[in-house]
Amino acid sequence: MENVIEMVSFKLLSGTTPDELVEAANQSQKFVANLKGFQYRSLSHNEENNTWTDVVYWDSMEDAKAAGEQFVNCADCQPLMALIDSESVNMQHQILRMSDLAAKYQ
Repeated sequence: MENVIEMVSFKLLSGTTPDELVEAANQSQKFVANLKGFQYRSLSHNEENNTWTDVVYWDSMEDAKAAGEQFVNCADCQPLMALIDSESVNMQHQILRMSDLAAKYQ
């Protein structure tokens, strides 16, 4: 089975604060954490172009795609989606070909 990275980049709707986004992302995580195949999730911000990136690691492409279908209908995910400029969203799924952890070198 090939692990998959889901990367969603987006901009916030005008007037939305970073704290509001993080709070909504944490709320959605209650749902995401229990989905089949979930491994890891992070949220980052590029201050140069004011773009956010939500990265999720999944066990498989099947798990990633199934999660996406469920995410849009999840009540805990609606507050997050309400803060995002839908025109700015760019979603990608990529197969992980190499990974390494710093811990093994310590």
